[in-house]
Amino acid sequence: MVTARHDARVRVLLVLALAACGPKVQPSWVEREAPLGESHASADPRGTPAPVDISKVDLTNPDALDEATVLTVLERIGDAAPAATMALRAARLAHHRGDDGDARALLARAASAADEPSVHAQLAELAKAVAAPAVATATIAVLLPLSGRFAAIGSELRTAILASQAQAAPGTNWIFLDTKGEADGASAAVEQAYAKGAIGILGPVGQREALAAARAASLRGMPIVLLAPGDGADPAAGVFRMVDSPADEGRAAAHVAQIEGYPAVGVFAPRDDIGAEAAEAFVAEAAKLGMTIASRGTYDPTGEVEADVKRFLNLVPAQNPRFAAHLAKVGAKKAYTTFSPDVPFSLLYIPDRYDRAAIVAAFLPYYGVELRTTEFPDPERLRRKHGGNLPQVVQLVGNSGWNHPSLPIRGGMAVQGAMIVDTCTAARDQAHDAALIIAAARKDAASAPDARAALRERIARAKLDDGACGPAAMDVDGELHREPNVLEVAGDQLIPAP
Repeated sequence: MVTARHDARVRVLLVLALAACGPKVQPSWVEREAPLGESHASADPRGTPAPVDISKVDLTNPDALDEATVLTVLERIGDAAPAATMALRAARLAHHRGDDGDARALLARAASAADEPSVHAQLAELAKAVAAPAVATATIAVLLPLSGRFAAIGSELRTAILASQAQAAPGTNWIFLDTKGEADGASAAVEQAYAKGAIGILGPVGQREALAAARAASLRGMPIVLLAPGDGADPAAGVFRMVDSPADEGRAAAHVAQIEGYPAVGVFAPRDDIGAEAAEAFVAEAAKLGMTIASRGTYDPTGEVEADVKRFLNLVPAQNPRFAAHLAKVGAKKAYTTFSPDVPFSLLYIPDRYDRAAIVAAFLPYYGVELRTTEFPDPERLRRKHGGNLPQVVQLVGNSGWNHPSLPIRGGMAVQGAMIVDTCTAARDQAHDAALIIAAARKDAASAPDARAALRERIARAKLDDGACGPAAMDVDGELHREPNVLEVAGDQLIPAP
């Protein structure tokens, strides 16, 4: 028989797919020191040209002038001498700070100046230094930690990317560059990719590496497809993300809660960066969807969680008069295991790894929380168990970290019926799919007059019908979105939710 819960779950994937296509507000990629995906307009490094009395400027000694003054002089004198000399000075300063595009524009400005012959040799020498390498339209640079403490990850992803060649567009030349797992290494690898003329970049995988690489690539005008699990992209600047973040999973879990019809939700997360990111996103999305955030709590991800579970359930005598009275009546030995706690939520999201999540889940029924372990709990049995009162039955929801075959064994009855919201758990599969997308986009962009701009446009509207992680499409925010899988713990198996 088809139940209402079954119908709701049938709708989950459809609604999640639509929700994933909703726009996110992303700022322009203009701030070099802001966190990835966050930016604000930066001051021009050349300064703001101020009114200058040219008669008081020593034009015979351009090397003593700052860039703002030089640019102001250029604006005032047009092509009259010493415009070429001033442009040469400004171009040298631009090259020194790494803005070779500006340097090339200033050199072009000098070509029509009256004094160009007097500095022609210097202009030509600098032009060679700032000339943009020819774009190798077949070449994609792959930035991975091939040495250092994360070398094993880099090696695994390199294998996955090479394995994509059987499906990827033919003719792609992959060059693998070592980031050493460091931000400086990532920036240096971008410069290597630029020098080799790569049309675009795939990687790197770490958050700090990704931030550094994205800044460097956007400065060079190179599209970059990041493999770091985080939020924040900028399609206009050619910065894209192909890996789901903890925040993405938190938002997806909130949509599951809404579609399943749970009006009041709770979140219990480990006190670490990943737990905090997933929990914050879950809470924000649930609130946006109109649900009540009934409880929020955290626990130590490295040690004992029992004390944190007690605090989360308000099993603290000094703060809970009803529990204090029960404690006085039955004594400390029985109080915690015979008390029916006040549970204000009907769904609890626990974003953690399968091993720790199993421990946390097991403590909940031990302290009187009724978990939905069957499709239809027996209300009469529950009343008898809880002294004549019908308790709140709680649906557990986990993230991709729960997707492990040992979860049912570790969690026992506590995790039976739990739902797992997961898009794609394996980093190698996500790297494989990202390689398919950028290779196909490269093939389409190769013949365009501006191949890098064309690659950026192709990636921005990329779509993958069949990859290792299933269908995927690039959203307007520059992040790849997949249709989430909703699994359920049934016996010793993790099966697709019915």
